[in-house]
Amino acid sequence: MNNMKRTAPARLRTISALALFLLLALAAAYSVRHIQAVERVERDWQANRVERLGDFGSTQQLSITPLVNWHAADSNLKTEAGVSYLIETDQQRLLFDVGYNQQAEPRSPLQHNMEAMELKWESIDTLFFSHHHLDHAGGQSWVDAGSFSPGSGQPSLGNTRIFAPTPLHYPGSQVTLVDKPAVIGEGIASIGPIKRRLFMGEIEEQALAINVAGKGIVLVVGCGHQTLPKILQRYDQLFDQPLYGIVGDLHYPLPDGRLTLFGINLQRYLASGSGPWNPINEADVRADMDRLKQRELGVIGLGGHDTSDVVISWFQHHFGQAFRSVRAGEAIEFDGP
Repeated sequence: MNNMKRTAPARLRTISALALFLLLALAAAYSVRHIQAVERVERDWQANRVERLGDFGSTQQLSITPLVNWHAADSNLKTEAGVSYLIETDQQRLLFDVGYNQQAEPRSPLQHNMEAMELKWESIDTLFFSHHHLDHAGGQSWVDAGSFSPGSGQPSLGNTRIFAPTPLHYPGSQVTLVDKPAVIGEGIASIGPIKRRLFMGEIEEQALAINVAGKGIVLVVGCGHQTLPKILQRYDQLFDQPLYGIVGDLHYPLPDGRLTLFGINLQRYLASGSGPWNPINEADVRADMDRLKQRELGVIGLGGHDTSDVVISWFQHHFGQAFRSVRAGEAIEFDGP
């Protein structure tokens, strides 16, 4: 009996050691595949060539109103670690992403905020997706289904044009795949998808470029998974106009991000940097701030759904009067001459 009592803990230790060994082996194998995938994506990026877009028109007026983000200008509006913007130009009213709806509420934060702001779906003519992640497409279940949702279901979108960088489907609507830089309206263009291998998997993300007459182009960015250097490189490949502003999220989740699991900062370790062993750090952010400073931007609006308040304060100090807060319900306005 005493031998049996001594043997059971020993067997348990052996099983635990084997399980740990197996887990470490799987992690090592995945890390090797991840590094190989990063190298492949980087080779593809270096070989990629795009044609300049030339004259794609302009708008005299531009308004960018966050509908969903981490912060809000009005306590009656809901906030979350998701993104949606209302973008209005002379000729178009465009919805950029549809938020997260993390709690799977019957009325999502996007729907709640649109109702609070008296914004009707029928008034939106274009739906533009930056990329197909849960915090931009309405939740993981819709991502898994290859679709998206503005709320708990999939209401009719009528004649709304829909653009996405990956193939998506939606009942009663056609989704146009954007696989390269393209003009989608007067003074409005996609810079085209830029692929990134994250530790959590590959993603294709596009940003929106809007040409404001007399000022230059304003970029609207969803998450910034592409990385700022590649966004700026793609910009220089495409446009003759000066870069006047950037509004959106650029993925600076340090020292802490908005989404955690078992105490792990998911946004920092799985969705930015080069992986868990080489996450994004302060030097990376400071280098990006210097890159933007060299552009002499008229406006820089930094959202908080994937960027910490600490980094937002750095940007506010660094850019002074050019800085704009990105808060649900508070419009960022651009006026032409």
